[in-house]
Amino acid sequence: MKIRILVLLLLCLGSLSVSARQVVTGVIADKETTQPVQDFTVELVRLPDSSLVETVTSSSEGIFLFYKADTANTYALRLKHNLYKTLVAPVPVKKSGLVNSLGILKVEPTFFNLKEVVVQGYKVTVTERNDRTVYGIPEGLQKTSSDGLDVLRKVPTVQVDYLNEDITVNGRSNIKIEVDGISRDKGYLKRLHPSQISKMEIITQPSGKYDADIDAVINVVTNPAMRYGLKGMVYAAAFPIARDSYLGLANASLDYGREKISYYVAGNGIYQNMSLDSKLNRQTANSSIQQNSTQPIQATLANLNVGFIYDPDEFNDINFNVAYNNTTIGVGNNSLNDARMQGIRSLYRSESETSSKDGGLTSSLFYKHFFDKEHKQTFEAEVNYYNSLGNTSRTDFTNSYLDTLTNSPYYTTPNQWERSKTTVRNLYGQANYSLPFDSLYVFNAGLSGNFNRYLLDNSSQTISGITPNNLDYADLRLGGFAEVSRSLKKGNLRLGSRFETSRVSVGSGSPHFYRSFLPYANALYTINSDNSLKLGYSRRVIRPSTSQLNPLVSVVDSLTISQGNPDLKPAYRDNIQLTYTLRLPFKKSTINLSPQVYYEYKSGLIQTIVRENTQTGRFESLPANISNGYEYGGNLSINAQVGPVMVNSNVRYSLFHVNKYLNQIDATDRRGWSWNGFVMCPLPANMHLITLINWNGPMLNGQTETRMDLMHLIGLGKQFKNNSVLRLMAYNPFSKDFMHQQSNINTAALTQTQHMYLHKDMGIMLMYVYSFKVGETIERERKTVEQQTT
Repeated sequence: MKIRILVLLLLCLGSLSVSARQVVTGVIADKETTQPVQDFTVELVRLPDSSLVETVTSSSEGIFLFYKADTANTYALRLKHNLYKTLVAPVPVKKSGLVNSLGILKVEPTFFNLKEVVVQGYKVTVTERNDRTVYGIPEGLQKTSSDGLDVLRKVPTVQVDYLNEDITVNGRSNIKIEVDGISRDKGYLKRLHPSQISKMEIITQPSGKYDADIDAVINVVTNPAMRYGLKGMVYAAAFPIARDSYLGLANASLDYGREKISYYVAGNGIYQNMSLDSKLNRQTANSSIQQNSTQPIQATLANLNVGFIYDPDEFNDINFNVAYNNTTIGVGNNSLNDARMQGIRSLYRSESETSSKDGGLTSSLFYKHFFDKEHKQTFEAEVNYYNSLGNTSRTDFTNSYLDTLTNSPYYTTPNQWERSKTTVRNLYGQANYSLPFDSLYVFNAGLSGNFNRYLLDNSSQTISGITPNNLDYADLRLGGFAEVSRSLKKGNLRLGSRFETSRVSVGSGSPHFYRSFLPYANALYTINSDNSLKLGYSRRVIRPSTSQLNPLVSVVDSLTISQGNPDLKPAYRDNIQLTYTLRLPFKKSTINLSPQVYYEYKSGLIQTIVRENTQTGRFESLPANISNGYEYGGNLSINAQVGPVMVNSNVRYSLFHVNKYLNQIDATDRRGWSWNGFVMCPLPANMHLITLINWNGPMLNGQTETRMDLMHLIGLGKQFKNNSVLRLMAYNPFSKDFMHQQSNINTAALTQTQHMYLHKDMGIMLMYVYSFKVGETIERERKTVEQQTT
């Protein structure tokens, strides 16, 4: 009897060891882009009867996890998604170990054609990953855009200025642009045809991979199959704003791609002829000034990109690009000043002419190596070199003092001038390594180096007798980062830190050394396929700009003496964000809502201080590291498609606080908001209607509060059969101004209000876009189950 009991116990223990629990995991990635795919329905079925054991949904990193498998049975996976072909993959038998990893499972989109992009599943998609928000670019948005920069203009949280095409994300301007993970400039975006773009990734809390002063990263994900064949694009636009204000735009690009290499060349330019009007009112205890001025502006902006993309095999990628940028600006100024000092009135006119040239050449080389066919373990390196090309700025000016009764001049100063010659050189390099381990973890590390040299040769001839100072500024910066991320059944967790050490020298003085420890953390919890929660923290650096460092004392402005401050130190900000994402799918509609709350603490803020010199009676403007401050608020992003109508909107509301700074800034509380939105509605006969809104409320910068009036655009487009599009767009159709900016200073010693206008008579843009593609339709090869799971 005892022997029978012992045998029974051994059999039970043996059965337990044979049927030990096992975690089945893997990563789902797009076959063409190699990017992870979220929201795949993954079913674990038991063979041979195909009974369902467990169902999960892939995370934002494309990861799935099953906990109900064991080593005693044989299993298979069924992967389903409405934009991809269904895949059935066997689960390899693994008799030992807790984790059974299938590696990367590559899935095929349902259809793709090189001549005409057809998007199956027209609904818009918004995907939250632990460090970024990914916006799918549907066909409707592609058809209503002229180039990649125009596509970016319609993405929530991003603002693109219509005059200078400056890019900001939630009001921040130090933005890094990437295309497929490679550093580019905004001119490169204009060479991309909208049909080449599949996704836009917005990173508002950059990882340690990026320099610590980067506010946000925009990564444009393209479809690699679009590299094949010969294709090109050209467009031109005329934009009359008023009788004396108009713009002209032109853009052209040409691409030729073969199996392993593609070449491209692209150029674009903008010509501006503007006339700005300004009104200023300044009050102090002993003086008052009213100023009316007109500023005619002529500007030319040009960009050229040339390069190639070389993929010799599935393990190596090489990119080379040369970018040339040039901006030439001429600004005139004619201002009439009515001043009172101790009750005595004076009247004088200031006239000036400024001409500046700013341009340079950037060469960049990028290399990426994959150590395995699954593209999990990677190494990448990038080198960029920038050299300015003859950058100069010169201002000639005079002041005329007028009789207060007749307004005729009784004294005019001799001609005066100020000149700056700027030489900028920048060498930047980085290397990053990514290593997955234990199926659930990924370790990333990297090193970077950055050398900046700014040489400012300042000279002047003024009646003030001030001798201008030159600037020799050198910044050697070394950095590194390390992070680890772990995939969870319903999310992802990432922890890391960046370390930077800088050696900054200004002129012949002793160098300054700065060391920064910059931790960050991100957590994503996927409640289900339609709900997710994301929490992030990061510490960043705010470095002074060259204009803030320039010691040149400028007396061009008859009211204010301006100069930079070479002794500025970096400022820091700590940011925490909590984002909830909700997707509301309907039969013919999809609505994505992303409410967010945030808090940011800033130390050593760099702000411009305006104060009165009681000895000279003139005002002085100087940037300084003022006291600390904080900002908090909320953000709501909406990305939706209701039937055929597409809606993108982002509303942000903020509360600002700045601590007291000497006697220049009282402890101050302000509020601000911003709203940018886009609506597209298709019409019969291949036409479409679009409207765009951009509205920024008051923004606080030290003493100065600035606000902009609402900018509104309404456009109508017609698509023709020869791959051309004609668009007619009206800017601010219900306003007499194209642009109106108001800034206020209100301290115990100074009250100032300034309005700047760009008046509008027409504000109508006419644009024609033509594109072509020459190439064969690409049919994806069908892979067997065994090939898909290798």
